[in-house]
Amino acid sequence: MSSLDGLLNARPTKEVWQEVCLRLAELDEGELAAVAPRVLSWPAQQRPMPDDWWAQWTAGDVRPYHSLAGMRRLGTLDHVEAGCTESGFEVSNEDEDEDEDEDDIDRACFYHGATAVAAPSDLSWIALGAAAEWHHNGGDIVGWNTLKKDHLTWFLAGAEYHDEPYDMQISPDGRTVVTSVEGRRHAWSAETGDELWVLPEGSRPDEAGDDEDDEDDDDYEDDDDDEDDDDDEDEDEDDDEDGGSLGMDDLVRVGFSGDSRRVATGTCESGTVTVVETETGRVVLKVPAEQKAFGPVALDARGRLLAHTAPEGRVVIREADGGAVLASAQTGLTEVNALAFAPDGAALFAVGGAVEGAQAGPAARMLNLDPAPDHPSLTIGPLVRPTELPGVLDTASPFAAASTRAVWTDRGPFAFVAADRGSVLFDSAGRTLWAHPSGQTVSFTPDGQAMVTVGESIDAWFLAGLAVPERTEPGAADRTNGAPPAPSATRAP
Repeated sequence: MSSLDGLLNARPTKEVWQEVCLRLAELDEGELAAVAPRVLSWPAQQRPMPDDWWAQWTAGDVRPYHSLAGMRRLGTLDHVEAGCTESGFEVSNEDEDEDEDEDDIDRACFYHGATAVAAPSDLSWIALGAAAEWHHNGGDIVGWNTLKKDHLTWFLAGAEYHDEPYDMQISPDGRTVVTSVEGRRHAWSAETGDELWVLPEGSRPDEAGDDEDDEDDDDYEDDDDDEDDDDDEDEDEDDDEDGGSLGMDDLVRVGFSGDSRRVATGTCESGTVTVVETETGRVVLKVPAEQKAFGPVALDARGRLLAHTAPEGRVVIREADGGAVLASAQTGLTEVNALAFAPDGAALFAVGGAVEGAQAGPAARMLNLDPAPDHPSLTIGPLVRPTELPGVLDTASPFAAASTRAVWTDRGPFAFVAADRGSVLFDSAGRTLWAHPSGQTVSFTPDGQAMVTVGESIDAWFLAGLAVPERTEPGAADRTNGAPPAPSATRAP
C-alpha cells in the first residue's frame, strides 16, 4: 500500500483521497500540521469529507483531521422538495391513507430556487427559504434534515404569504430560526417549527408602567393577532405583486448575539433597527428613526453591544441596553453589506464594496474599538480587497446587498460577497479562499467553521479546509479554491 507521501504526490482522485483520509486519521496533531500544506494544495472539491468523518462532525465529535476536508455535498433542492437526502428520494408518509393531493401539499416547492439558507454549527439540518412564485405563492420556508431521509420541518408555507426571505439566521445554540417576510420578523422553534413570535414593523420597547398583558401586545404578535390584519395585508400584496419582492424593497438583516439570548434586525431602506429577546420577542431596543440607523446589524457575544450601519458608509456601535452611542466611524466603503463582531467585542469587521474603476468591487475593513470610558473610539484598519475575483462583482447591486455575509471565527474574520456574475470568499488578509462564477445563496454556521452554499447543489465548505497553504510543492495540482464548474444559481425548469 502506498505511503501517505506517495499518495499526496499522485493525481487527485476519489480512490486516492479515500486512502489519504485513512492515513490522516492515524496521525497526531504535529504530524497533521506538517502534512497540511500538501493536503490543502489539492482542490477543495476533491477533498470531500468522508462518511465516517461526517458522522463524527454531525455528532459534535470534531477531530483535528477534519480540518483538512474541503467540502461535503449535502444534496440538491430536489432532495429538499422530496424530503430526503442524497441517498434516495423516498418520502415516508405517517398516514398511509392520505390521498395524493394531501401528499403534494406537504412537499416544499423550490422550483425557482432558494433565496435564503441558514445552518447550525453541527450541519445536521439546514433551514431554506424558497423563491416566491409571484403569480400565486410566497416561498416555502422549511428545515431539512441532512441526516435522515424523510424529515422536513415546516416554518412557513408559501401559500400563507406573498414574499420571500433573504436573510435567515439560526441562533448559535441551534434552537431558533429568524427571518423576515412582508415587513414582519418571524421566529420559530427549530425543533418543532412552532412560531415563537412575530414582530411587526411598528413595535416599540416596553413603556414604564405597562402591565404584563400590554407588554405582550406591544412587543410581538401571536397567530390570533395576525387574523386582524389579513385585509390590510391582502391589499398590500395586491399592490406589490407586480412590483417585486417586499423583502427586496426593504431588506431586513438579522444578527444573533453569541449567547443566543438576543437577536437584532435592521432594515436597509426604511431605517428600523431593533434588538429583541430571542425567546420571547420582547423588544429591548428600538433605535429612533431620526437617528438614521440601518441594517446590516451585529451583536457581540453577550448581546451588550449593537453595531449597525448609517448613511455614507458609516458604522455605529451602541449599548444594546438603552441605545447610547459608544463610537462611530466612516469606513471608506461605498456600501456596507455585512458586519461581524470579534468574540470579545473589541473589533468589528465591515464588508461591502469600494470603488474600483467604474464599479464598486468587494472590499472590507477592520475597525478596532477602544473602550476608553471617557471617549470610546473606532480605529479604522487598511482596506482589504480579495486577491482574486471570478469576474466583475457589482457590490452596489440588490443581489450583493442581500447576499453579502461576514463571520468571525477562532481564525479571524471572513467575508463572503455575491453578485449577479460571481461569488467570492476571502479572509481579513484579502486571500481569496473560494470563488464561483455565479451568484450563490450562502450562510456561515454560527461558529464560522463551515459555509453552506445553494446553487445547483447544496454544499458545505469547511473554512479550515479552504485555507491557503503556506507552501505548495512543485507540480502540485492547480488549486481553484474549491469552485465547481459554473452551475446556475437556480434550478432550471
